[in-house]
Amino acid sequence: MDNWQRVSKVSIVDYFVKNLIRLVSTSIYAIPAIWASSDTLKEHLDYVVLGGGAVISLLFVAAFLQYFFFKYRLKEDNIEIHSGVLFKKHLDLPFTRVQNVKLITPVYFRPFDYTTMELDTAGSAKNEANIVAVPKDKANAMKQQILAYQALHQAEEQVDEQKESDKESVANEAAVGDEKLLNERSLLDLVIHGLTNNRVFFFLAILAPMADSIFEYANQFLLSFGFDVKAFLFDAEHPWWQLSLYFIASFIMAYFIVMLISILGAIIAFYGYKLTKRDNNYIQRSGLLSIHEVVMKKPRLQMIVRQQDWLDVLIKRINLKFEQMGGLERHQQNNVRNKLMVPSVKENECRELIDEMWPTNKMTQVDYQPISQRFIVRGIGLFITPITLLLCVIAVVSEQWIIVPPAIVFFVIASGLIWCRWKRWGYAMDDEYVYVRKGLLGVNYYCFAIEKTQMVKFKQSIFLRRHKLCHTAFVTAASSLTIPFIPQDIGWHLMSQSLYKVESLKKNWM
Repeated sequence: MDNWQRVSKVSIVDYFVKNLIRLVSTSIYAIPAIWASSDTLKEHLDYVVLGGGAVISLLFVAAFLQYFFFKYRLKEDNIEIHSGVLFKKHLDLPFTRVQNVKLITPVYFRPFDYTTMELDTAGSAKNEANIVAVPKDKANAMKQQILAYQALHQAEEQVDEQKESDKESVANEAAVGDEKLLNERSLLDLVIHGLTNNRVFFFLAILAPMADSIFEYANQFLLSFGFDVKAFLFDAEHPWWQLSLYFIASFIMAYFIVMLISILGAIIAFYGYKLTKRDNNYIQRSGLLSIHEVVMKKPRLQMIVRQQDWLDVLIKRINLKFEQMGGLERHQQNNVRNKLMVPSVKENECRELIDEMWPTNKMTQVDYQPISQRFIVRGIGLFITPITLLLCVIAVVSEQWIIVPPAIVFFVIASGLIWCRWKRWGYAMDDEYVYVRKGLLGVNYYCFAIEKTQMVKFKQSIFLRRHKLCHTAFVTAASSLTIPFIPQDIGWHLMSQSLYKVESLKKNWM
């Protein structure tokens, strides 16, 4: 396929949707201002409609131009892409640099049997290749060509004198091997994942700037049914227990709504989840509206993360993540699409999957060493105590003694959380892996192979040096982990051991 190819005109729909989503996501911070100006906007509704139509038209024109100026061609060992409307881009991506081949099928592509092909690299996210609206059979053929070339290239590196026929058989085996099912998630599992991972407080924080307007609209809505909220709360006298029940019921209702939204989000993201294995490749497919397919080669696995929120701990469910290589920009963006995630698995399923990836791993069996109690001293002394003293001073100066009890409650609760945080911290190292445990009410376990270490950092402030403590940070191609408040001699030992392993093993983990 040395000739330049154009994508289907259906790609205009994809470009339009993505441009619209990008516009909405950048404008979300303006929602409070728009809400506050709703009366003015209603008075000039014709201009609002005209402006909205102009924006939609511009988005459609931009989508058409993106389609028109996009072309690609696939060669024997690389793919070239020309794109850009105002700023021309020419991407020449060798197959050897491709880390992931992902097929994403949005709901609007399914009737036409098209998909989007994403080629991720181990470098900057700007070097990714995205080919929109490719026929599925063609995309699968391109994917197999890339995987076959990579397998052949790897065989050439490992065995210089291997026969050509043997190389081709290795490549064909990697390209067309049968898939083995490792795990799949039922609808009940996704509902549990939505329940245990909802972020109700984050949602309420977003709504906080619009609280007054929301309350006013809610009051007007309830007035239409003959119930005056303001009169109930402020104008009439009601027993304290009645008002308490009202607030509790309102909070439960709000929490229930957010919980439903979280469950819906989990179903949309992970519906039809399947994790399969084909030779040395692990493939994750999931999605209700858009079907995402992520491929990870086993040697490129960088870190295993075992996550449990407080509710996960109670019902004994685990969110398991397998992180692979990603550039620095992906670290900053926390790109979840570069990870294989298995939501809400049971303990035995978690153990089986970890053993599948790294059989000698001892993530939950190893003895974790605690960090120094100076962690508690710093948290209480530098943050909690000054805030508490400030509240008490304000109470004394203004003679508002009612502030003192909440200040004391704040001190007790915050100190307890700092202690819980310290209690969760732990670290360990064996001959193959580095282990880190942390959390607050929940608990997360992190594990990476020592040979995957790219950089080790030793951090020590004046305060830490005085107490012979340090922070030790390990950087891999997927992310970084910092172990705080450990004895400096142990920090130097962890660093020297990891660097010695990397230098002596010199394994190719690409």
